[in-house]
Amino acid sequence: MHLYPGTDHQQLYIRLDVKNLNDANAHGYNCVSYVWGTDIATEAVNTNKGELPITVNLLSCLRHLRHKEETLVLWVDAICINQNDLNEKSDQVALMGEIYSRCSTVYIWLGASLSPYSIICNPFRFIQHFADNKHYSDVFKFLRTESGSISFQADDDFTALWESFLLIAKSPWWTRIWTIQEAFLPGNSALCFGNWRSTFDTLIIARRNRLRHLFNGDQCCKEAPKVLPASIKRTIDLFMGQIAWIERFRQAHLADNNPLSTKGQPQVFPDYNHRPFYEVALTFSYRLCSEPRDKIYSLLPLVKRSVIRSYKPDYTTAIAHSYIQAFKLMLEEMGNDYRCMIGPIFGSGKSGLPSWVPDFAEAIPVGIIEQILRRILLSSLFDPSNGENGYPRYQHPKRCFVTGVQADTVISVSPNLESAYISPQRLKSTLRQWRSLCETALGTSKEDIVRIALSHVMCASMTDDGVPLYGPNRGWRRTKENDLPSQEEWQYFMDGNMWSLPEGYRETMHMASSGRSLYITSRGRIGLCYLKVKSNDEVWILIGSKLPFILRKVSRNDSHLRTYHLVGDCFLEGVMDGEVVQATTKRYSIVII
Repeated sequence: MHLYPGTDHQQLYIRLDVKNLNDANAHGYNCVSYVWGTDIATEAVNTNKGELPITVNLLSCLRHLRHKEETLVLWVDAICINQNDLNEKSDQVALMGEIYSRCSTVYIWLGASLSPYSIICNPFRFIQHFADNKHYSDVFKFLRTESGSISFQADDDFTALWESFLLIAKSPWWTRIWTIQEAFLPGNSALCFGNWRSTFDTLIIARRNRLRHLFNGDQCCKEAPKVLPASIKRTIDLFMGQIAWIERFRQAHLADNNPLSTKGQPQVFPDYNHRPFYEVALTFSYRLCSEPRDKIYSLLPLVKRSVIRSYKPDYTTAIAHSYIQAFKLMLEEMGNDYRCMIGPIFGSGKSGLPSWVPDFAEAIPVGIIEQILRRILLSSLFDPSNGENGYPRYQHPKRCFVTGVQADTVISVSPNLESAYISPQRLKSTLRQWRSLCETALGTSKEDIVRIALSHVMCASMTDDGVPLYGPNRGWRRTKENDLPSQEEWQYFMDGNMWSLPEGYRETMHMASSGRSLYITSRGRIGLCYLKVKSNDEVWILIGSKLPFILRKVSRNDSHLRTYHLVGDCFLEGVMDGEVVQATTKRYSIVII
């Protein structure tokens, strides 16, 4: 589309042309990455094919991008794809990876202020501060008290800077699934908020510089975040974390000699030299879209073509079918590895979706996703299968055939621990219930016995030595008793003071227990599971898996095999090193539906 020049509030006029993507004359165009929004603008766009209604957000975007004297050649999905023709939509969506990869520049539209006079500070100034390699103290106003401690006090300049930054940090652009591929497939980017501009490369440089100031060398800014208000620290961490996740997947799209190349970055699946399909889908499962199929279709350009093969967007097919076919490709890519079944999005019960296929439509909170990715990586520390090989088989479109050993049966489940970083009052209440359940399993309330058992389970028998998470020398190992909190530290923790715990244990416990419940079994074992687990669910060791799984029995008259629904992976003390498999020669073939 050709966006003709104009000023201020002149009506937008565009000319629509059909071009072959492989035609040399089709080059020299730009793309727009934006959030559609739901409100239709009162003013339509004037085109050579008649007036076209667009959303308020797109209207604002095009007004700010429009040049005063030159025509701007753009590709905008809402305008360039006939959204009412499902076949055309399917064909064009399949090409979007190529469309964005070949464009000259992508304009990343983060929004605009309702009043151009309400912003007194460049919203990208906060990011530029870190991109320029400056210290925390150069932007945050820290005061040193008489006792020598440091405090933070926001003045008018910082307040203006921070409120402007929030306009981009809170933009809905960061919540949408389509904007992932749109952010890094193009070679050049322009971040836009109103008439303000920056680049995505600037965000990456800012993130890397900030980390260096916090953790590298002399850790010059290490103490700064500790005195910042929790809301400010959380906003910065979340914003920089989202940049890191996008950056993690840029490695396949930048040359090795590019200074911002992420080649060689650590992997969740270290035995693969690329980011597997399942990792891509899980990593960005927190992002949203109005069309459930797009949770898969929008990510296809990030996946190796040899994996996708003939799979392509099809908006005429059932949602369940598109999810099943995509997940089978994920499993095939990884040799039917059970690591693809780690996570809380299984067993949704939605019509047409077998329990062993993830409900990709479910939005997982960002913090929980990071914990799941870590659990996938660290599952290599365990071997409940005792070295035996096995894998799921699919002899029926919706049935998964596996071989396993039943390890135990769930008898009681505690409330869910949303996060280790919840309020002290809520943390104390949850921990009391976890402790009570632990005492029931142990048959005693003796302090040292309960402390050692519960603290061991809450870190899932793992310890973080402080070495970075990813890579072959991750610094993670199995827990020893001297890694656990002392009696005094544990007592403060049980009273709701999470900060009383040693740093290594605290972070490991947060990774292992966040988003999970404590459960006990009929054989007196204690473990961690997802919220959906119920009493009478069964714990199984699926031969070949690195973690146990919780299954729910299903009564069926048309099968001679034991039939189950998959509820999810779990941790269970006393089965993680092959104890159950070693103790019996029996192996059972079961079917998961």
